[in-house]
Amino acid sequence: MGLNEFRDEAREFLIEIGQSEQKASEIVSMLDEEVTLLKSSINDKQKLCHQIYDVLFLLFELARQYDCDLDLEWKRARKRKQKKYLT
Repeated sequence: MGLNEFRDEAREFLIEIGQSEQKASEIVSMLDEEVTLLKSSINDKQKLCHQIYDVLFLLFELARQYDCDLDLEWKRARKRKQKKYLT
C-alpha cells in the first residue's frame, strides 16, 4: 500500500464523519498538540505508537488538502538521501 492510498483513506474517513473541510491552520495546530503528546509518551510504547498514528493521520489529511503526491515525494527524498549519505 502506497502513501497516497493512506492519504486517500484518511480523506474518505473524514468525508464519512463530516470533517473534510478543516482549515490547514487547524490541522497544523492539532499536529502541534499531537507532537507534544508524542514527546510526553516517549517512555510508554503503547501511547507512543498511538501518537505516531495520530501524527501520521494529520499529515495525510494535510497532504490531501494540498493534493500532495506522497509516493512521488518519498521517491524524490530517497534519491536525495542516497546521494547525500551513500555516495
